[in-house]
This record gives sequence, C-alpha cells and structure tokens, in this order.
Amino acid sequence: MLLVSPIHAQSAAWGFVAVALPSTLFAARLALGSKTPMGGTFVFLAGEFLKVGATIAIMFVASQVDPNIVWWSLILTAVVTLKSYFLAFFLR
Repeated sequence: MLLVSPIHAQSAAWGFVAVALPSTLFAARLALGSKTPMGGTFVFLAGEFLKVGATIAIMFVASQVDPNIVWWSLILTAVVTLKSYFLAFFLR
C-alpha cells in the first residue's frame, strides 16, 4: 500500500534536486578552482554563495512549475539531503 501520494513524492524530488544539484556544481567548481593559483578562499566563498542562491532559485522554480507543491515534504527532503552529506563525510 502506498503511504505517500505522488504529489508528496514529487515535492520530495524537488527538495532533493534543490540541494543535490547545486552541491554537485559546487564540488565541481572547487575541483576546478583548486588548480588555479588563486583557488583558495575566494573560490570557496563564491561557490558557496552561488550554491545557496541556486538552491533558493530551484525552490522558487518548483513553486512556479508545480502549484500543488507540498512545502513540508520539500523542506524535509532538503534537510535530510543536507544531513546525508554530513553523514557521508564522517563515514568516509
């Protein structure tokens, strides 16, 4: 028996994408930026700023594309995704 409706699942998918996509781009930017002579603090701060902005932008796009979005599902999935990166860091 399905305990979660497709609307909740779609909202959760938006929450995952809103965190995972910017984080992946941030990691790629750090990997490329570390090869340059000035690839220190500026690259990290600029990447972090863009990551937060992209997360907010994706959540805004989700609200415009999907009018039936379930916000608690989106936010909860985003938080769990953020915590999974933290857990993966310690299990590595």
